[in-house]
Amino acid sequence: MKKIEWSKWPQYGPEEEAAVGRVIRSNQLFAEREVKAFEKQYASYIGRKYALGLGNATQGLHLSLAALNVGVGDEVIVTPYSWISSASCVLMQNAVPIFCDIEKESLGLCPKAIEKKLTDRTKAIIVVHMFGYPARIKEIVALSKKYNIPLIEDASHGHGASVDGEKIGSFGAISVSSLHQRKSISVGDGGIVCTNDPDIYEKIYKLRSFGHEELSYNYRMTEFAGALGQVGLAKLDEHNTIRRNNAIYLKELLIETDKISVRIERKNETAVYHAVLLEVNYKIVKQKKQLKGLQKMGVPIRETWDPLHMHPHFNPVVKPSRGTPWLEHNYHGEMKNKTYSNLFLPVVSQYCPSKILELYVHPPTGEKEIEFAAKSIMDILVS
Repeated sequence: MKKIEWSKWPQYGPEEEAAVGRVIRSNQLFAEREVKAFEKQYASYIGRKYALGLGNATQGLHLSLAALNVGVGDEVIVTPYSWISSASCVLMQNAVPIFCDIEKESLGLCPKAIEKKLTDRTKAIIVVHMFGYPARIKEIVALSKKYNIPLIEDASHGHGASVDGEKIGSFGAISVSSLHQRKSISVGDGGIVCTNDPDIYEKIYKLRSFGHEELSYNYRMTEFAGALGQVGLAKLDEHNTIRRNNAIYLKELLIETDKISVRIERKNETAVYHAVLLEVNYKIVKQKKQLKGLQKMGVPIRETWDPLHMHPHFNPVVKPSRGTPWLEHNYHGEMKNKTYSNLFLPVVSQYCPSKILELYVHPPTGEKEIEFAAKSIMDILVS
């Protein structure tokens, strides 16, 4: 069996070493000069007035809801196809997540499905740009404005992506991006929140560091993360070009059939391919066996997430002391007397997770790896 050593991500080098050394020599390790410089640079990059560095993106989502005064009895529209944070953050504010179906192309929230879920209790919408493929953000922005409901963008996979030339993360009232080890800007762990609203900026600024009369938190970014973030931001466009070229090359090489196809961006979009998505059509037992074979050959391909409405956070066997606001006696909203695991979301049930695979194409991955992956996928998954 042929094997390949796939390029690892992230890859730190002299620039990152110099940035960390600069922090050490400063004797200032948390939330000062480096963080402020990164905040300014990041805000400028995506076209926002304000940015605030945090310990991670989950903290950013939590503070975004707190800044919007989302709380007990409120509902927040969320996607069932994402990492847990984009829905669990709602529970942190004692509010109720309302899972909404997705659309087939980007696997982001479906605007038509969102509109059907809106009620007087809806206080925010959280849209996630999955795997660096932009959601139908302009249609969702139009809904946000029509119903005067704030929009939060989770752009954790979408650093540098755009729609009609406008950067992802610049559309919502607030945007949140992850800087976790595996993200396109990798600082180990970190997050950043952006907004154009001075009141939201001021409130999040106070909430992140015990600086408010309201219950506040210790959610600061370290100087190490701020310094590494500056280096990662400077390299981002170059790295995204590599990801995009790899995705396009894979689509050129892979012979698409009714069994497999490669998903790429829509015409008005620039995707950044946190991972390239492949749509497959097999019996799930056979697929799992074939995936293990590809992984043994060194190809970094895997199934994506299970739907969040099936997650134990929303289906506890024993009611915990916190985090189940839809079960409270004084709640009378959409999820009253309903069970999350029983929700029927047609597109999610059709695609997630069994029909969608992710393949990592991060730099310095290049033509050699993509050619190996395409041939291996055709030999093992399609033959």
